[in-house]
Amino acid sequence: MVALGTTLSAFWIMANNSWMQAPMGYVVENGAFVPTDWSKIVFSPVLWVRFPHMLLASFLTGAFCVAATGAWYLLRSKFAAEARIMLRMGLFLGAVLVPIQIFFGHLNGDYVHDYQPAKFAAIEARWHDEQPAGEVLIAIPDQKTATNYFEIKIPVLGSLIGSMSFDSKEVGLTDFPRADWPPVLIPFLTFRIMVGCGLVMLFLACVGSYLNIKERLERNRLLLWAIFLSWPLPFIAILTGWFTAEVGRQPWTVYGVLRTADSITPFLTAGAAMVSLIVFCVVYTLIFVFGALYIHRLLRIGPVGRLAEPAAGAVPNRPMSVVDEPLARSHPGAGE
Repeated sequence: MVALGTTLSAFWIMANNSWMQAPMGYVVENGAFVPTDWSKIVFSPVLWVRFPHMLLASFLTGAFCVAATGAWYLLRSKFAAEARIMLRMGLFLGAVLVPIQIFFGHLNGDYVHDYQPAKFAAIEARWHDEQPAGEVLIAIPDQKTATNYFEIKIPVLGSLIGSMSFDSKEVGLTDFPRADWPPVLIPFLTFRIMVGCGLVMLFLACVGSYLNIKERLERNRLLLWAIFLSWPLPFIAILTGWFTAEVGRQPWTVYGVLRTADSITPFLTAGAAMVSLIVFCVVYTLIFVFGALYIHRLLRIGPVGRLAEPAAGAVPNRPMSVVDEPLARSHPGAGE
């Protein structure tokens, strides 16, 4: 029920945000957006590529955290049997889901290309029309001069990514009024960080799964360390993905319809907005710190919990079995 509830919550969050990215099925009445066709909103083609993308990201986060925990236990020579299960499940799930996630990421790129061309140009740091278009791997974009410094670029690849064609024309930011340009540096860099995290996770999941099948993973301490240290990657990928989506959407709250500068309520002052933001950050920082400390405590305890007190009238003693042995080592007197 927890999984179902969080999935439904994610669906409606993504439905709302996807409508803001590509609004449809509405009219404006007295300055307010009023839904007129819920089927267009709920079954929007944008929603049904973004929602699976978010859901897969959540599954991958769980998979890599489980795999990292298993690697940590093996590196510390603790809970070996449980650690092997964690590694096998986490890495196999990652090896299956990362390629699917990359596919849905490509579909997300298609919707941005079709519905938000200025954002697409900003993500690519493409300032002028190109035919065929190159793909900028890395650069330092300068929005004032509409120039990329220290640019590394692959010819033609931009057309292939944008339109699945070797000679398509791809638009640049100079096709749009400067007032409609999103910030370029943030979505350009965060998109590449997100993709980089995905490729590293794909490598670790595939290589780790292969070595696990060959029963050689436990002997490869370097790879175990890499898997253990990989646990932040899905979190970073999710955050940078959202930075790409939301910063790239600017200057619009509802893309092409309502500007961010016009969307603030007239009853909210700048001071009140700052206070609410500070309170929000403080509360969630405290929740994060205590949650992280609690999870770390659980991980240190490991899969072996404390033995319950014997019930009244229970047989006081029984021979210790092989299954009991690790419990007895963890809790002296448990086998007495």
